[in-house]
Amino acid sequence: ASPGILVQFAIMSLVTSGQILVQERKTRTLQRMMSTSMRAWEIIMGHTLAMFGVVFFQIALLVVFGQLAVSVNYMNAPLGTLLVSVALSLWVAAMGLLIGTLVKDDSQVVLFALMAMFLLSALGGTWFPLEVSSGAFAMIGKIMPSAWAMNGYQNILIRGLESESAWLPALVLIAYALGFFVLAVWRFRKMDV
Repeated sequence: ASPGILVQFAIMSLVTSGQILVQERKTRTLQRMMSTSMRAWEIIMGHTLAMFGVVFFQIALLVVFGQLAVSVNYMNAPLGTLLVSVALSLWVAAMGLLIGTLVKDDSQVVLFALMAMFLLSALGGTWFPLEVSSGAFAMIGKIMPSAWAMNGYQNILIRGLESESAWLPALVLIAYALGFFVLAVWRFRKMDV
């Protein structure tokens, strides 16, 4: 259950990542930033790095708690755990910022983030193993970024594999993060500030 809880808590950070742009619009900080020579991608990159730090810190706390308090062996492959955690943090930060570019207020951030969290958690195998599902549900579930995060952590915790088993899930999560980052920058350029 530990990987599912960890991934779902990370996905809950979509709210925090999405709210930063809404708050900056409210306080007119974003308008001031856009009056500088900074490009849209630089603003989104700065926000992505900040939100990455927040999400990664939360994941690190859960990993340390799991390792020390409940004896979940994340340190079976410490590099693998780090790779998946970094990639998961980047994906959540980028997706949260995309949500922030799509909405107008805090309530919409919460709505979009919760819808995404429930969908990604249910389809990605954080609530129950995808191995027990079949058909279209299993096929769709296996391509979800949450399923790739689960796969990376499960390779280490359940399957007892080494750090090399985390590379593919981490690369797929980074590809998702890059895709959401590009969409966030594109949407940010079109956003009415």
